[in-house]
Amino acid sequence: MPIYLCTCGTSAAKKLPREPRFDSTWVAHHGGIDTAAAVIYETFQSARMDDETALRRDLSAEIHSLARMGLTGKDTVILFSSETPDGQACAGAVKRYLEHARPGIRCKVEVIVGLQVTDAQAFRTAGVLNFTKAILREIDANGAAQCVLNPTGGFKSLVPYTVLIGMLKGVPAKYIFEQSSALIPLPAMPVEFARSRLEPIRPLLERIQQECAIPQADLEAAMAFDERSALESLFEDQGNGQVSLSPVGFLIWEELERPSALVPYLSRRALDDLLKIRAIEGCKPDDYIARVARSREQLEAGKHEPWSQGLFWLKPGQHTRDRYLVSVESWRLLVWRIVDHTEYDAMLDQNRKGDAGIRLLAERRAQYAPFVRMELYEG
Repeated sequence: MPIYLCTCGTSAAKKLPREPRFDSTWVAHHGGIDTAAAVIYETFQSARMDDETALRRDLSAEIHSLARMGLTGKDTVILFSSETPDGQACAGAVKRYLEHARPGIRCKVEVIVGLQVTDAQAFRTAGVLNFTKAILREIDANGAAQCVLNPTGGFKSLVPYTVLIGMLKGVPAKYIFEQSSALIPLPAMPVEFARSRLEPIRPLLERIQQECAIPQADLEAAMAFDERSALESLFEDQGNGQVSLSPVGFLIWEELERPSALVPYLSRRALDDLLKIRAIEGCKPDDYIARVARSREQLEAGKHEPWSQGLFWLKPGQHTRDRYLVSVESWRLLVWRIVDHTEYDAMLDQNRKGDAGIRLLAERRAQYAPFVRMELYEG
């Protein structure tokens, strides 16, 4: 049963008279959020989700999109509302309608602090960030496979953040654009970020996450000048010389904190090896190294011969000719050598006669350093 994560706006109030204007004052004059929600609900409670005319004319954007998605009474809907009284009243009206139209459905409203229309700074720094955190909580609690993102209703500026969350978390997004009746699916396309560029500033991101904000001068001191423009979207100017994590920065931090892909680095010797092994028919060293770096399971499955000092050999599979001597240092997969089976057997003989792992470590600076990101050697 799908769990629909829906942004929610005020289109549920479109059947109200134009005067007096629908806003927070209107909600207060009608007795508060709950009473106002009941009044709004009455304006479309008789409309049916299977009526094409009603979908477009009478029902809200959230209900219209959920009907197109095939909502049933076994599903769950979470409506993310602004903190404004009018936004909460509309979310309450949508919740009432869905509970009557689809008996058995589980529906709840979650109010997002900072989502409002009067303070643009608070919207960016608090509203979007709190929305991002709320979506991530639901995905973590229910599993990506169960969730569907629906950014049809509410603030259009939340759509790109919602889609980015879907791409990073593997959650599909679906929505209806403006007055269209066509449901637009956005598949959960696999997206990876340049982890090797972000890991060096992990301590900085961790500090901001812990302290909420840090001086702009500290940020500039911690980042190379030529990296600042590429990474500026991760940070939000809070004023008074302080910066915090932006919603995108928070998303990236969340991903960095999770056990994830290693970044492959090749030694000087391994680069020479790579060029030779590429020429062997049936050997695809670039693809294999990238695969084991992305998946810890693949890395464990490929382990073939352990050496001392944290070194171990990888074997791609049965009847394969290429072998890889590697180690793991923090977030890096260090590739020391890439050899064919004949040289591999010779190196095993050397290890039996003496501890080759100790010797390699001793020769690291002279023969193997520097280790350079494999992506720089592609092609």
